[in-house]
Amino acid sequence: MSPKELLKVEKLKKYFPVKSGVFSTVSNFVKAVDGIDLSVGEGETVGLVGESGCGKTTLGKTILKLLEPSEGEIYFEDRDITHLSPSKMRPFRKEMQIVFQDPYGSLNPRMKVESIVSEGLIIHEMASKNERRGIIKELLNTVGLREDALPRYPHEFSGGQRQRIAIARALALKPKFIVCDEPISALDVSVQAQIINLFIELQEKFRLTYLFISHDLRVVRHISDRVAVMYLGKIVELSPSQELYKNPLHPYTKILISSVPIADPEKKREPSLLKGDVPSPINPPSGCSFHPRCPIAVEKCKTHEPELRDVGSGHFVSCHLV
Repeated sequence: MSPKELLKVEKLKKYFPVKSGVFSTVSNFVKAVDGIDLSVGEGETVGLVGESGCGKTTLGKTILKLLEPSEGEIYFEDRDITHLSPSKMRPFRKEMQIVFQDPYGSLNPRMKVESIVSEGLIIHEMASKNERRGIIKELLNTVGLREDALPRYPHEFSGGQRQRIAIARALALKPKFIVCDEPISALDVSVQAQIINLFIELQEKFRLTYLFISHDLRVVRHISDRVAVMYLGKIVELSPSQELYKNPLHPYTKILISSVPIADPEKKREPSLLKGDVPSPINPPSGCSFHPRCPIAVEKCKTHEPELRDVGSGHFVSCHLV
């Protein structure tokens, strides 16, 4: 039985205006997120993968309304939050949090750990001054840090420890949904597995729901229930995790998976068929946006945009040739 739907976006778009000329008139738009449909169930982890610049982070921020959507709808627990004012959106801020890619950049270097973790509690008036210290100590213990971290500053910690502080800050408001925006890519390889395991433990303990953004397909396979593959602002394939890795259908997904490094020096691999760079989201290609780089593209791909359709067992793909 599929989990109850917690979050859903329909036809979501986020365009950034491109201005030019003396009077800075809008001449075009960067189509960072271009008509996405996606749902996430309670307690589920949906992985979001794709090359750099395909719009993954923008999608995460738009879902949380850190960026206002250009078009489309965002539903959280069946409530339409798309056009809510900042004051009406405030109660939902507690339910929806984010862990950023760079833990040093996301933590105020002038604030001590106690102030960083307690900031949300103060803003949302969730605990008295006497209660806050006990809550913060418990949070730090939950993410694997000791009480002596409270009076220290972010620069006194390692990258992995700083990310644990950022996770504690996100947990402070008891959220239901967390966007994990490349949360391990800035960390040493030796620390990455620890942070991934921490995310898994926290999900089980607090029944959290994740949108896990990453370019590392091995990590996404390990942590995700379903995986969405994103290319140039659109989702081109969506499937249960194990199904996607065993039976990728979209040419882009196949190439991404074939590019994952193999930890066996004796095993030879075929050269990647992915040529060139991601096209500009200002002027995306007509038809299927992947056709200029696709090794099997046909004439129809150049003129007709494929729909994301269900090909069975919850496996969706956007390709004319599947």
